[in-house]
Amino acid sequence: MDDPGSGEGKNWAVEYYHQQELVRSTQGCRTLLKPSVLGACLAVAGRILIGPLALLLLFCGTEYLSGGTVLIKADNSFFAFTENDLSMAGGCTGCLGPCKIVLLKYSLFNGSAFVNSPDFKAFVGLGPTESLYDFSVLSDEALALAEALDASGAICQSGNNEWGSATNVVTGTAQEVMNVIKMLNLSVAPQMMRELELGIEQAEKCVTKWNMIGITRLFQYPTTAGDAKFAKIPAVDLNVFPDYTECRPVVANDDSLVGSKLALATNGVDLLSKVPEILTLFPYSFTSSLAPVSRVVSASNTNYGASTVLEPLLRAYYGACRVRAVNTTGVYIEDTCEISNHWEIYGLMVHSPDDIPLCSTSGVCIHNYYNSLWEWVNYMTADRPDRIVISLYQVMSHKRSVLLTQIWAYRCQNGRMQIVYLAQISYHLIYNSDLYMLGLATGTLTGESIANLMCCFFAFSYSFINLVKARSGDQNLDRHFRLVWETMQLVITISVGATLLSVQRTPIVSIFSKNAEVLRKTSSRGAKYCGLSDSCVLFTHNMPSVVTVLSVMLGVAAILTSFFVKKLSPKVKSAVRSARMSLAGTYVTRSTRDIAGAKVIDASIKTKGPRKDHPAPNDQLTSFEENCLGAPFKRLFRDCEDMAYVMYNGKKMYHS
Repeated sequence: MDDPGSGEGKNWAVEYYHQQELVRSTQGCRTLLKPSVLGACLAVAGRILIGPLALLLLFCGTEYLSGGTVLIKADNSFFAFTENDLSMAGGCTGCLGPCKIVLLKYSLFNGSAFVNSPDFKAFVGLGPTESLYDFSVLSDEALALAEALDASGAICQSGNNEWGSATNVVTGTAQEVMNVIKMLNLSVAPQMMRELELGIEQAEKCVTKWNMIGITRLFQYPTTAGDAKFAKIPAVDLNVFPDYTECRPVVANDDSLVGSKLALATNGVDLLSKVPEILTLFPYSFTSSLAPVSRVVSASNTNYGASTVLEPLLRAYYGACRVRAVNTTGVYIEDTCEISNHWEIYGLMVHSPDDIPLCSTSGVCIHNYYNSLWEWVNYMTADRPDRIVISLYQVMSHKRSVLLTQIWAYRCQNGRMQIVYLAQISYHLIYNSDLYMLGLATGTLTGESIANLMCCFFAFSYSFINLVKARSGDQNLDRHFRLVWETMQLVITISVGATLLSVQRTPIVSIFSKNAEVLRKTSSRGAKYCGLSDSCVLFTHNMPSVVTVLSVMLGVAAILTSFFVKKLSPKVKSAVRSARMSLAGTYVTRSTRDIAGAKVIDASIKTKGPRKDHPAPNDQLTSFEENCLGAPFKRLFRDCEDMAYVMYNGKKMYHS
């Protein structure tokens, strides 16, 4: 091969330079409008302008570098309603049985609105075996009603559910539930009774089954006026609700339903002047100094496409009577109720929302505060009528702040450092996979976490596809592919960020339904994976798997696009060469620059030993560099060989 410094080498170098100058002189402004030029401009702008500016805004405009967390903090909690939230899927295994057993257990209320929790749990916890019970307390009419419920396909279940609570439930038409209430003379909130009546009248307008449930709930009561530290006690009352929450009729909870009377005079003291924060999350059925909370909440994935639904109202009790008002005068109860001496000693008892954490197997939990009336959707599957999905109104937050791994890896070149970036990003995604999945499934990722995930997707997909595309030996990434891939990365990264931001506060239900198994501590698998958590999520596919699949799909799209580009531009032949050094030999590069500014490099000489007039590079390497890297360590941070060259007369032309 001719020496680039010879006259012949200079002649063809100058010839190439003049040829390029002639080509440039014949090009007009329309050349700038070519797709390849626009793509190159877009790719370069993304690397040197848009990317750095985006990172600058991220670092300066958010808490990314200081107090950034993966999941939202408690003070950023929000309300959400999902009718089919599979994070609360469960049931009561072995609880289905004859309806007369359920009716017998309802008779425990004996006309009272309230039942002692230990007595209820002991009785309801018995299995659905008829030989365990004495049905003599039920009238013939009640037994006939139970048989009618069984014949009509009503669902009756009682026992300890997978959340560890004792439950007694009957599910049927609105009329069937009304018949049970009247037959057993059960004390149900007047507002719920009116909703049930309207449900009967409007049965054709909104088709749904109705449920009546007795379940152990937590109540809080003040021990000292003006103190926000309340004591707690479990008790049981009744709740009536439709399967599909959007079918709940609008009923005002005013004095037209029931009157009120003074049960406790407080002489100017407001018992609810200070309360635990958890008692301020949901609406209540009585008037008080508590900040009003709207019953109307936004909804998603409802059966009939409703955009909003009505929350049920939590209640308070005094002496086992439902409370109508609490103020500085005293506590007012329903005027039809007689105070129970047993419950009067506890004073004002207020429904407390349930704090049911949803945890990853690594112990990071989303704390969901549920409206504790435990409404649900039945019939998850036709063959498992004992399976339900709790359909509640929840405030999501977490009590464990997890600092972000500060990864942005913007400088992903085509050299040796690329595999280091890929390893770093892969480790981050594997280590935090459950966090990202849990945050996306519950809508609790922070803005910093969204940005981190977006940057990780860019770095991973870019590096992974480049390494997969590279051949063994010298890396050959044709310029068409690299140009298309660089251009796509800008569009892909922006699209990923926009998509993640659009669903940031929207729980992605499909993650639970198609890619996870929610385990309860009471199950055998839950005991194995959940540790001390009441429930945990076991994901089928982790975040690196998802990102890898998406990256491969995008890489295939880039390869196909570059293939068509080459078909349309057959005269352009270019490549990207990344020199690699090995123990078997070294590459010796000789270069010269002519007066016109063209640089010619002969990189085809591969010798078995060092040339006499050039010292061997390996002579100056440390043992680590020689045996592990095959190049100087500083080469890892310099990718100067990664530039496009053009073949001309069998020579590789690098532009200065």
